[in-house]
Order: sequence, then C-alpha cells, then structure tokens
Amino acid sequence: MTDFPSVQKNFAAIATAHFDYAKSSMEAGMTYFEKLAAVKSPQTFMEVTAEYTKSAYETFGSEATKIGDLYKEAFKPVAAKI
Repeated sequence: MTDFPSVQKNFAAIATAHFDYAKSSMEAGMTYFEKLAAVKSPQTFMEVTAEYTKSAYETFGSEATKIGDLYKEAFKPVAAKI
C-alpha cells in the first residue's frame, strides 16, 4: 500500500517549487523590462538582453533539475511496485 501522507507531502513540495520558480521568473522578467526601459543605445540593449537570457537559461536548468528530482522522489513508491 502507498504511503499517502508521504505522497501528499511530495506533491506539495513540487507545487511549491513550481510556484517559487514562476514567481522568481516573473520578478526577473519585470526587472529585465525595467532595465530595458532605461536603455539608450543598441549596445546596452544587447548587453541587458544577453545578461537576462543567460540568467534565465541557467535558472531554468537548475530549477528543472530540482523539480525533476522532486518528481523522482514523489514517484519512488510507485516505481518500486512496478
């Protein structure tokens, strides 16, 4: 039999991780657009955009790994029965 409180705890952690990533991603996007509004040259535009893109890519990679690990943990009891 599956330990449902454990499964529930794992899914709550997954939901929290998704929410936290969405929130931080939205905040980073807002900061990017604030910086973009102050841009006065094409060179600065490229620098700000490159900085944001690199940061967004790195953050996505690390968060995807973290959330993937949470999913693995959540489905461990189910996978053990297969």
